[in-house]
Amino acid sequence: MEKKIHKVLIYLREGELAPVGGPKGYNYDLRAGLEKAEDERIQIRYLPGVSKAAKINARSKRMKDGRLKDSILCMKSIYRKGKRLYGCSHHAKIDLSPYDAVHFHSTMDMYDVKDSLKEYKGKVLLTSHTPTMPCKEVYALLTEFEKKYMKWFYKKLPKIDRYAFQRSDYLFFPCEEAEEPYYHEWPGYALLHEKYKEKFIYLPTGTREKGLRLKKQEIRRRYKIPDNAFVIAYVGRHNEIKGYADLKKIGRHVLEENKGVYFLIAGREGPLYGLDDRRWIEAGWTDDPGSIIKAADMFILPNRETYFDLVMLEALSLGQIILASRTGGNRYFARYADTGIVLYDGNEDAVDEIGKLIQCSEKEREAMGEKNKKLYQENFTLAIFAQGYLDILHRILDHV
Repeated sequence: MEKKIHKVLIYLREGELAPVGGPKGYNYDLRAGLEKAEDERIQIRYLPGVSKAAKINARSKRMKDGRLKDSILCMKSIYRKGKRLYGCSHHAKIDLSPYDAVHFHSTMDMYDVKDSLKEYKGKVLLTSHTPTMPCKEVYALLTEFEKKYMKWFYKKLPKIDRYAFQRSDYLFFPCEEAEEPYYHEWPGYALLHEKYKEKFIYLPTGTREKGLRLKKQEIRRRYKIPDNAFVIAYVGRHNEIKGYADLKKIGRHVLEENKGVYFLIAGREGPLYGLDDRRWIEAGWTDDPGSIIKAADMFILPNRETYFDLVMLEALSLGQIILASRTGGNRYFARYADTGIVLYDGNEDAVDEIGKLIQCSEKEREAMGEKNKKLYQENFTLAIFAQGYLDILHRILDHV
């Protein structure tokens, strides 16, 4: 008897996938892995093209800063979320019925098609991706006008998350540790998890090996860092949840105690800004973060809350030593013995661990980096990621 071919729709626009964070970056990598996987019994499709909203966003970003831009962004936000929260029609962009499973990558996207899901007979999969309760991240990204004057308008946001978790047949997380922020930020999450515990599936994320455009010496020359300096790199957003405020506290202590240490920071500044110190270097936004990570002696990941940070995997792929806060998805890596990953508890502990790494010989640090490279190659490549996803789909669909 010929085995059935399963059709799966990933509910994201294929034309919007890109090497960025969040669902679009996750699926940019997943798609690349799936393209090389040999599995003729599962056909995976994305929504075609680019959404109108993405085209409008692109035009908005090209506008100069000012009141007009702020007003347009505010009106656009109110219109979209109002349509989602109070609109009378929530239907999918395409017919879902030909698909054996539909995989959503945000609770918002899933809520937008809830009317179509009433009659849908296939399996509904959800990966939320956010490092906190999804609606809280949405609220955090509202304009200042909305936060100040329209709290009443957004009171219904939590119902979106509750609907999506309850309606899903399966809830995907990269690991159990990634759920930590949900227990902290979502009232009643522990009860929800217990009620729906059979829905939860864990699939560690994978990523492509991070490339380099510039050599270590070229990066150091560009930023006027001595060749013999000990460099600590950070790449990411400058906000509280990413731990940037804690990074500054750590950096202040380290710079005071070690005259040969430099911090090389990548990512657009704001809402938080760097230290006023010549050895604290803000490189700004870059499309070549790999070169900055590799040019350092270690990489620091100071998250206050974290889901499963992609930059951790990218640093592993570069064979870089990683110092990470013991929180959320970072804690997953404690299961691997004898690596170049060091987890810390609190800012003082981070300062102590940096001191220990500074005292290590160059040969010892190279060995730690090689262990991280091996860890990536054995656990977090695109091929391993894609095969893990396909195996889970077979588990879900083969016996339907």
